[in-house]
Amino acid sequence: MNRVKSQQKALVSMLSVFIALVLACGTIGTRAEDRETDAATNSTESAEEKIEKPKVLDNNDETVLQIPAEENKDIKDEPEAIDGDISGGIVEETEKSDDIVETSVIEGKMGGEIEVGLTEEETEVEEEAQGFRPAYELEEDERSEIPAGVPEKVAKLLVTSKQYYDETIVEGAKSIPLESNDARYEYITGSPYKEYTMEDRPEWYSTEATAYKRMSAFEVPYWVIDNNGNRTAMSGKITINEGLADSVKCIFSDIFMLEEQFPVNYLVGFMYRKVGGAGLVDLRTLSAHSFGVAIDINNGDYDNDLFVGKGNDLRDKSNPFCISDNVIEVFKAYGWNWGGEFEICTDTMHFQYFGLDFLKYDTDEPFPILSPGEKAKAKVVINIRERLKKLGYLEKASGSKYDDKLVEAVKSFQKDNNLEPDGIVDYETWVPIINQTHDMSYVF
Repeated sequence: MNRVKSQQKALVSMLSVFIALVLACGTIGTRAEDRETDAATNSTESAEEKIEKPKVLDNNDETVLQIPAEENKDIKDEPEAIDGDISGGIVEETEKSDDIVETSVIEGKMGGEIEVGLTEEETEVEEEAQGFRPAYELEEDERSEIPAGVPEKVAKLLVTSKQYYDETIVEGAKSIPLESNDARYEYITGSPYKEYTMEDRPEWYSTEATAYKRMSAFEVPYWVIDNNGNRTAMSGKITINEGLADSVKCIFSDIFMLEEQFPVNYLVGFMYRKVGGAGLVDLRTLSAHSFGVAIDINNGDYDNDLFVGKGNDLRDKSNPFCISDNVIEVFKAYGWNWGGEFEICTDTMHFQYFGLDFLKYDTDEPFPILSPGEKAKAKVVINIRERLKKLGYLEKASGSKYDDKLVEAVKSFQKDNNLEPDGIVDYETWVPIINQTHDMSYVF
């Protein structure tokens, strides 16, 4: 009996040793890549909790980084993934495995930042998401370097560049009121918003001489372009409200630093006048330029003329002088408004600090109505004649009466543009006529 028990004990002992050896072999057999992952992440977790090391694959000459979909929760300083997003990258499922995700940049996982190839579509999405960032949002190492060959006189005006960053000016640009239109108007005029007219001018801007005392004239950098497309760095003077000087200095510094090197052939700020000139509507509103809060760029260029109706964007963006989307984004980043977004009369060359509600019309119809058999102002009739002649509906533009010949020309235009051919020139008829003639100089 004792002999049997001794044999049983020996058998149990041998079995225990065998199990221990099996377990030991399993531990010894941990894969090399698991140990490498530990070294990269400084992790002390067990083998079951380890994540698989990322693999770099060659996919059609494009380096693609793949990582396991399951995150290692013990890695510190890693932002929590939301909806599959990892470190702000673009994440997609690969075709190879349901457990693998693809990302543009993995930061911190392997002790640093690993850049990988992106498809053209992914790059566009990432750039669109980032958008333009003004100088005060950038760290020192993010600021742009001044392009080679820029004269020192111009370079010193680049107050948002890495070399000549001016913290005082940048802080001044950042400090102007942007929270409401009332705040903007009070900052400039000393009182809340109202529609100022030539007969009702604010005290600080009662005359041109009085207004000029509140202005500041200074140099801004820009590019000029020759007939061969070669660009040269230049600078020119602009006069603007002194309260917006720092903002404008930063804006033109950032525009100059754009990769496209946007060229300027016309630049004006302060102009003391009413809105429009010989306009179709005899407005007496004091122009935003009179307050030194508006800037026109590349005036007179074909693609920066004025058009009727928000959304009627007829710009030819292949024209280098056309106000580009990047330039618009720079102004907006500093709180300025683009005239291309006026509700009625868009003005693509125009930017202003005041809200876009500054321009209003006295009647529901922004332009006068011409009706057959009714009297009309001579300048309005001449206006429509010149436009219809330009479009080929009339041989001559002479005559100041809305006569039968002109009425028939209007009806022909209306018919060609899917409008009721009634000869009545109302807002719906003015819009296509002005847009097709690329000219609102008579209007605004």
